[in-house]
Amino acid sequence: MSGKEMKGQARSIEEGAADFLERNRAPQEIEKDWNEWINRGGQEVWARPALSRAERSIATISIMSVLRDEHTLRVHIEAGLANGLTRLQIGEVIMHSAVYAGTPQALRSMQIAHEVFEQLDLAQANVVGTGD
Repeated sequence: MSGKEMKGQARSIEEGAADFLERNRAPQEIEKDWNEWINRGGQEVWARPALSRAERSIATISIMSVLRDEHTLRVHIEAGLANGLTRLQIGEVIMHSAVYAGTPQALRSMQIAHEVFEQLDLAQANVVGTGD
């Protein structure tokens, strides 16, 4: 992990976006403006009132899965959990995408979800076990 390490709790979309931009740097001459532009667009769409953050997470997980954007899918699986989705719901979203986008894509997306959940479980176990 770079940026903020997982500590057993899923990161919000804002935390995930900060980590994403840290991992996907722009040239120094435009980086500040680029990051502000990316963040502004994301903040505006996530703040719109017609869909809840959980519903937006469902849409975004579906889109990232279909696009095979593995890093962004990881960010949005975590954000989906932080936005109130259950692991089962995330799995159902990915399963649903298999019918429309293909099984090979869904197989990889399920593996990514498994890895994210496993990392969160491991981090939580480490946090719980540090107080002894």
